[in-house]
Amino acid sequence: MDAQQQLLDERHTALMTAIAGISDRLDLLNGRVRASEQHIAVLDDRSGRSNAVSISALSAVVVAAVYWMLR
Repeated sequence: MDAQQQLLDERHTALMTAIAGISDRLDLLNGRVRASEQHIAVLDDRSGRSNAVSISALSAVVVAAVYWMLR
């Protein structure tokens, strides 16, 4: 009975160690996903700003061309 209990304890310890390892990996993956989401949000924000600046610059060129043509 004592050997059987020791075997059960060893199996329990191995199982708990495996569960802790899986939990650690999931936490790491979750952190990577969050970091990726933040990077995507930053890139999206920069893209939006860049598009706004491009449209603004293009509008200035069009206005200047119209002004030059009507002058």
